[in-house]
Amino acid sequence: MRALCPTTPMEGVFAPVVPLATALVAEGHDVLVATAPDLIDRVRATGLNAVLAGPSAPESAARAFADPEFAAGDQPWRVGAVMFARIMAAEKLLTLQAIAKEFAPDLVLHPPVDLAAPLLAAGLGVPSITYGTGLLLEPELVAAMAGWVRPLWLAAGLEPDDNAGLYRYGYLDPVPTSLQPALGPAAGCVRPIRPTVPGSVDDSLPSWAEGLGNRPVVYVSLGTVPIFNQPETFAPILEALGGEDIDVVVTVGNTNDPAAFGQLPANVRLERWLSLAALLPLCDAVVCHSGAGTTLAALAHGLPLVLLPRGADQFPTAAACRRAGVAQVLSPQEITADAVRRSVHSVLNGNDHRDAAARLRKEIEEMPSVESVARELVKCSQ
Repeated sequence: MRALCPTTPMEGVFAPVVPLATALVAEGHDVLVATAPDLIDRVRATGLNAVLAGPSAPESAARAFADPEFAAGDQPWRVGAVMFARIMAAEKLLTLQAIAKEFAPDLVLHPPVDLAAPLLAAGLGVPSITYGTGLLLEPELVAAMAGWVRPLWLAAGLEPDDNAGLYRYGYLDPVPTSLQPALGPAAGCVRPIRPTVPGSVDDSLPSWAEGLGNRPVVYVSLGTVPIFNQPETFAPILEALGGEDIDVVVTVGNTNDPAAFGQLPANVRLERWLSLAALLPLCDAVVCHSGAGTTLAALAHGLPLVLLPRGADQFPTAAACRRAGVAQVLSPQEITADAVRRSVHSVLNGNDHRDAAARLRKEIEEMPSVESVARELVKCSQ
């Protein structure tokens, strides 16, 4: 089988497909990732083949902010929707068509925000499978993006899809039912898949990690997207947890310089990136931005959460976690050092959030493995 995997050049979008793509390659199938220059080295570092396609994320974001459609509404998802549908899709489609002409894919595997991919597959007459990166996109968001890519479908001589092609053939859902009981338009084509945690349990951690375990360990992340993880956004968290009788492990992303955070409290360790598969088994709770990758990784280890959503899909993810009882949630207006400190102590010292997270862990463990889903994809492409 030959699988073309167009992916938006963002870590949180690409990382969820790496285990699946790797599993396909291990079974002898040909996988080609098509992405922008700002992600291509990251793709190749995984051992996957990659080709250039589409504009970079920073360039696309800048153009989205200048687009009149961005200013026409104030929804948290709006800038992303404009970026994915109005900027990236049209510019990437022609390149994808040229790549597909040479590669001749049997299957197109793509995230829900790479909107040129399902259109390409429809034109080729091959299956397109959407791999979920978190909760299903909100219906209002999908409707807006479908409207913005409608001219591309018409120009290709295709009947426009009401859901932008996202649920045309199959949807791989990494979210346990307790977090996402309603599947809406994806219900007829959904295939559950166990979310995988970035890294490997055998990955090396810094030498200071050997000293963890004598008191509670809290992991802190605000993701990898620069608009959400600027150094100043960590300030109330570091103020809240610095000096407490806990160990705090913080990752700030590759775009941040650890030196910008100044002198840190003795109980805080700060790194650009750490393997979550190796780190999370040492942790007792997670404080994060409600990014799907970090949130699902924490729940896969049964860890209670303190969620600080700021934009994009973070708000619905945080709301779902609150409903499931696994998280304390602070809105942007509620984030103070005192509020963060109280929330962290609540999830560390109470049983309710911990017990709910343990139930989610069990539910995740019972979801189909990446390897079994890979075998299903091969069958559907034949």
